[in-house]
Amino acid sequence: MRALHSPTSLLAAAVLCAAAAHPAAAQQAAAPVAPRPVVERAEAADAPVLRTLATYRFAGWRDGDMPAEVTVADSAGALVASFRPTRARAASPMMVSLIDTDIVLQGETTAGVLTLRLYRQNDPATAGTLEGQWWLGERHGELRGATRVAAAVAPPR
Repeated sequence: MRALHSPTSLLAAAVLCAAAAHPAAAQQAAAPVAPRPVVERAEAADAPVLRTLATYRFAGWRDGDMPAEVTVADSAGALVASFRPTRARAASPMMVSLIDTDIVLQGETTAGVLTLRLYRQNDPATAGTLEGQWWLGERHGELRGATRVAAAVAPPR
């Protein structure tokens, strides 16, 4: 059986072939030269506000990797911390963990991972006093001193 071709179907096939042979140049010309991003930029007001919960100052370190100051803060419901090494001007971030009433802080230094365990620092009854331990590489020792606490550190909800 032989298919019959009408002049209309032949004309439609010719138009489709011509359209496929020429790319949609008109559509490409209509596209903007530099597309705008959906969000142009984040404003300063969008940045989370840090609320300082406690600041720990350490004196007497001879090692430049040991912290001169550690700050624990609340950032939009998450606990964050930073430390400033004795011989540095800029602060470095620390991870914060709560174990019962103890606060464990860890941060990277040039000598390895610094770990501070601050005993009972999440207990308002011990405000003003500091006891704990520190580890830096193979070295370790005790922490003793005074603190300035703005509020007890509470786990994020």
